[in-house]
Amino acid sequence: MRMGQRGIPAWMIGMIRRYGRVDGDRLVLDRREATAALRSLDCERAALLKVIDKGGVAIVEATDTIVTAYNLNERGHEQ
Repeated sequence: MRMGQRGIPAWMIGMIRRYGRVDGDRLVLDRREATAALRSLDCERAALLKVIDKGGVAIVEATDTIVTAYNLNERGHEQ
């Protein structure tokens, strides 16, 4: 009820839980932390766009060791 009175929607609570920091008995997401999270998301978005440009990327792992990596074509096959 108090969240509604203060104009804090449920999705914002999710953001605080994801990006906020523990400060005593509360979680806090201030402007500085929100800006840092946004910059991180911008970098992640740019990296994902590069993966899309390649048509996708695959890796083969064995016992936590990367054996090989390769670009995918439109159908998801090795290129």
